[in-house]
Amino acid sequence: MKNQWRIVVTLLLVIVVAVFAILNVESVPVSFGFTTVRWPLILLLLVSILIGAVLMILFSTITTFRHNQAYKELEKTSSEQLQKRTAEIDRLTKRLQNSNPKQEVGQQAKRIQELEAQVAELQSKLTAK
Repeated sequence: MKNQWRIVVTLLLVIVVAVFAILNVESVPVSFGFTTVRWPLILLLLVSILIGAVLMILFSTITTFRHNQAYKELEKTSSEQLQKRTAEIDRLTKRLQNSNPKQEVGQQAKRIQELEAQVAELQSKLTAK
């Protein structure tokens, strides 16, 4: 449906340009500074439109190229930052995993000391009786 509308609009524009060309066939002088030529008005208009279209396409292409470069650069820095963050998460995870057994050993040693203290206290109570 979308393409059909494009075709209809294109045909209408072609008809308008054809009618415009038929109405503007008289020659007009065009001065280039060093010489003057006589061209049909429609030819002068079509050349001007063509030059404008080429310039528009050129500027659009340059802008698109710059946007693509900026996007690629942003994508590269984002992926680098993501890799750094992932490496940092991995490092911290390993560090946490390594610290848990040490904490458990420390807690177990503390519990052993508490139990030894209780045993010593019970022995002292037994010897006191």
